[in-house]
Amino acid sequence: MKNDKKEQETNPVADFLRHFVIYDHVLNLKETGEFNGAADHLLNLLGQGGSESSEDALDLPLANANSEKLDSMPAEYVSALFDQKAKIFDIKLLEILQYSLPTKIHEKITTLNLGPFKRLLDLGCGTGLAAELFEDQIPYKTGVDISEEMLKLAKDKEIYDDLQQCEINEFLDQDHPQKWDLIIASELFPYFGSLEDLFAGVAHNIEKNGVFLFSAEAVMEPTSDTPPYIMSDSCRFTHTENYLRNLLKQFDFAVIDFTQTTLRQECENPVRGHLVVARHIPK
Repeated sequence: MKNDKKEQETNPVADFLRHFVIYDHVLNLKETGEFNGAADHLLNLLGQGGSESSEDALDLPLANANSEKLDSMPAEYVSALFDQKAKIFDIKLLEILQYSLPTKIHEKITTLNLGPFKRLLDLGCGTGLAAELFEDQIPYKTGVDISEEMLKLAKDKEIYDDLQQCEINEFLDQDHPQKWDLIIASELFPYFGSLEDLFAGVAHNIEKNGVFLFSAEAVMEPTSDTPPYIMSDSCRFTHTENYLRNLLKQFDFAVIDFTQTTLRQECENPVRGHLVVARHIPK
């Protein structure tokens, strides 16, 4: 049992999730005006050093999370994370991380001479960085994101005709009156390890011959023993090319373009990823 306990204490995902929930709880206390309580709570937890008693006090079901068993980041974590950084999100991505993926997506569609499109579904839309480049080109645009604060900023830009706050797979599992002929998932996959449900949902909601365009952080130099997805040191999921190609084939998508590119900079190093364009051709 001691060895199991030691493994849990040093598990990086467990530590990451534990500290996130602690921090989020302190923020909740602060927002309700309980400043002394927030300070005392934080100091108490820091003094305990993330001990077993602090986990019990917070009732953390994620404290024993194992990176090998984690198929996606918890929805509560993703929502709170992006709510907290929404106001500086565009600046951080575009200026600090040199995020150029929206431009690459637009250029890819233009270069491949795809479209015109009638309806865009932007999964994990954030503040609307990808969709705003299509503002005058696609008549109807739907944005879906789990973060309320991100959606507020997207609404202010007046890009979308419809904005939905929802977990992505839950949204795709719903029965929508109309399908979309262009579905984009930019910077979404790093928060999902297993992608079967997501691909199934996209296939269910896309029109015949519709285009699915997505990015994914790449597992570099995979071997025959490499699993389909791996959580990186930054607690984001990376995916192998074989896994993505197999999913496309499984859900009746024909590859139009499969490119490896730099998604952004991280610690002054390029983050390599896949930029994929596929067409849905159901059998």
